[in-house]
Amino acid sequence: MKVFIKQLEISKELDLPVNVHSRSSAKVTIATMKELGIRQALLHNFAGKPSVAMEGVQAGFFFSFPPAVSKNEQRTKLIRQIPLEHVCLETDSPALGLDKHVRNEPSNVTISCEYIAKVKGISSDVVMEVTTQNALRLFSKLKI
Repeated sequence: MKVFIKQLEISKELDLPVNVHSRSSAKVTIATMKELGIRQALLHNFAGKPSVAMEGVQAGFFFSFPPAVSKNEQRTKLIRQIPLEHVCLETDSPALGLDKHVRNEPSNVTISCEYIAKVKGISSDVVMEVTTQNALRLFSKLKI
């Protein structure tokens, strides 16, 4: 926890977003980030409860999901509940593809995009556009 807090403090000092993978600690992670005043955060491969995710949404955090989520009903519920304006795309390559025995590739980001579109009942073009804008807002120092 001390190291995590130090990393959060550094992100604030440098005015950079944090990218957090919280395994089995979503509630504590989000609460800690809120207590420290973190405003820019991506909770990558988020696997917490929907109610905890909504606390992150209220704090302005973003959530991303790799292709493997298409095989997980709990993540489907999360994707359905989290507003698209708080979602980013990811692959987490070389891990977390559709088949754990096959190397995941960056090009598989389209799998995540198409699955999110299916769950939300919208086009993949809309998901692509909104999530791109979300990423640009979160990583605002990117020069594109």
